[in-house]
Amino acid sequence: MLRRLLFVLFMCAPVLAAAACARAWRVPFEDWQPYSFIDANGLHTGLETEMLAAVAREMGCTVEYIPGVPRNRRLPMLAAGELDLLVAASYDGLDLPDASWFTRTYRNEEFSAFMRAEPARPGPVPQGLAELLDGGMRLLAHRGPSVVPIVDEFAKRGQLTSFEDYAKGAQLLKLKRGDVLLGERLAVLFAARAAGVEVTELALPVRRDVVAYKLSRKRFDEAEVVRFNESILRLDAQGELRRIRDRWLGPPARQRPAAARPKAAPAASAPRR
Repeated sequence: MLRRLLFVLFMCAPVLAAAACARAWRVPFEDWQPYSFIDANGLHTGLETEMLAAVAREMGCTVEYIPGVPRNRRLPMLAAGELDLLVAASYDGLDLPDASWFTRTYRNEEFSAFMRAEPARPGPVPQGLAELLDGGMRLLAHRGPSVVPIVDEFAKRGQLTSFEDYAKGAQLLKLKRGDVLLGERLAVLFAARAAGVEVTELALPVRRDVVAYKLSRKRFDEAEVVRFNESILRLDAQGELRRIRDRWLGPPARQRPAAARPKAAPAASAPRR
C-alpha cells in the first residue's frame, strides 16, 4: 500500500513542481547557526535553509527571507498574513488554530543542558534540572516560550538569564554569567565552538521533539497544505531530507563521566523557540 502511495506521489511530482506560486513565501530570517545564517561568502545557508529550499523547489516555489522580525512579532505577523511560513514549529508551542496550519513533521529536535568543560569535582550525579535548580545554579536559556516548564521555576527564583541568540548564550557561559546553558543541542555546539568555549553535555533528560512548518491561513488553503505535505513525503522517500540533515550534523558533545560531574551548590531558600 505504501509503495503504491509513493508511486502516485512521484507521478504527481512534475505537475506539482510546474505549478507556479503567485509570489515567494515570506519567512523571517534568523541568525541561528547551523540552521540559518549568512556564511563567509555572504550567502544564506544552513540546515533549515536547505530543507525549506528543497521543499520550495519540489513545489515550484521560491522563498523570500524577511530580516529584522522580532521573535515576539512572528506569530501575530503570521496570523495577519504579513509572514507566510515559520520553520521548526513545535506542536505544543504557541498556536493560532484559526490563523495557521501545521504541516507534517520533517525533522527531529533535541534540547540538552551544557556546562563549561572545567576540571571536575566529585559529587553526586544530578538526575534532572530540578536538582540544579535546588542547588542554586543559574540557568541560561533562550528568550521566549519555555522549552520545559522548569525554566519558569528558575525565573521565579531569580536564577535565569535569558538570551536572544545562541552566540550570546555561549558568550554568557564563557564569561561565567551562568552555570548551565540550556538549548537546542546542535545550535549550542556551533555557538560554543565559535565563541571558543569548550562545553560538556550533561546526561540529563531535557526534551526531544519533532518539528513541522507552520503556515499562514492567509497564504495557504487546505489543498496547498496537502501539496506541502506530499512534497515533504516525496523528499523524505527520495532521501533528500536525510542527506541535508547528514551534511549538517556535527560531532557528539563530550559528556562528563558520571562520577566526575560537578557537585551542586548548597540549596538556596526558597520560562521556547
